[in-house]
Amino acid sequence: MKGMAGKFIAAAALVCAAPVVAQQETATHESAMSPEALDGFAGMMAGLFQTEPLTDEQTARLPAAQAVVGQMMPDGFYGEMMGGMMDKMLRPMLSMFSQPEFVLGARLAIEAEAIEALGEDEQAELTAMLDPAYEARGDAMVEVLTLRMGGMFSAMEAPMREGLSKAYAVRFDEGQLADIAAFFATPTGSEYARESMALFADPQVMQASMQALPAMMNGFGDIESAMREARAALPAERGYGDLTGAQRQRMAELLDVDPAQLADLVNPPKPLDETAEQ
Repeated sequence: MKGMAGKFIAAAALVCAAPVVAQQETATHESAMSPEALDGFAGMMAGLFQTEPLTDEQTARLPAAQAVVGQMMPDGFYGEMMGGMMDKMLRPMLSMFSQPEFVLGARLAIEAEAIEALGEDEQAELTAMLDPAYEARGDAMVEVLTLRMGGMFSAMEAPMREGLSKAYAVRFDEGQLADIAAFFATPTGSEYARESMALFADPQVMQASMQALPAMMNGFGDIESAMREARAALPAERGYGDLTGAQRQRMAELLDVDPAQLADLVNPPKPLDETAEQ
């Protein structure tokens, strides 16, 4: 059940972050990545989104675009907004996973019906035996998560502001940027500038995103069958026994190994069903 909770929290966190971070790909690892590995991964992901250099005309209006974006995303705004959003979303979620019934289900190898048959006081008593701090554990986790994620989003703020400024310089001409700046100079425009980015973290938007989660997941349909069919239409992978003598010899040369050892080095292809589960 703990694994399920972690996956649920991670999925919910991605759903809430997606509209704001523009569908950024994330990679999670059980062990920390080295700075070199992180730099390499960041470079690889950045390479997926090819951009054209700004033209001289676009570069000339970049200061105007930066001024507009600065009103929408002032210093410290992004980390504060995302930290607050994560707190509002994760706190009730983690509180749910700290409930005695959930804790007992994860810690005791007994049927769920036996736990449900216990009274609330009995459940709380048993839970306190196993985890004296169960009531505070959810809050502690929220504080760590919001602090770390707030720092993470704060680190993203400057690159986000730079990228958004370039996007505005590309998409809007000088006159349009002036019109936007003039609107932002009005009381309504000033309020809109402050709230435009935060709207994506509004509880109304977040609630709608969460309600859409089942539809999002169902949208994949039977993706395993579809992927299996797509792979089945391709030439089959080869095992050692499928290689010709010339291919074995060449492979041994490339790997600088004794040809007699090659059979032990070539893993057999995984069955299609097993591959789909990976």
